Amino acid sequence: MIIGAEKIGSALARYRGFAERGFQETAVYDVDEAKIGKRWESLTVRPVSELEKDAAKHDFDIAVVATPAENAQGVVKQIVRAGIKAILNFAPIQLSVPNDVTVRTVNMAMELEGLSFALANRGE
Repeated sequence: MIIGAEKIGSALARYRGFAERGFQETAVYDVDEAKIGKRWESLTVRPVSELEKDAAKHDFDIAVVATPAENAQGVVKQIVRAGIKAILNFAPIQLSVPNDVTVRTVNMAMELEGLSFALANRGE
């Protein structure tokens, strides 16, 4: 399940590599009325207000947060209430979750810094 239908969320929803690794994208959510109802491949963007109800029916395992930073913690509260215990976070913010929830944050700036450091220290 992906929350956030902007550029990162859209790219993740369309990425075919997940299925090759056994991960099935089952839903996309957003708060923007202009995005709700749009179809991406086999997925239709749903209102984030439906997340908890849908999670009760579909038993989501992992949530991907691809929202702006200011919306991420509120979305995470919904994810936790829905009983989802694993979150992949693309929002540029440190999330607060209960001890039984695992969060992995993708920090693209740090990844670029790591690559830059590796290039600068190649030992040429």
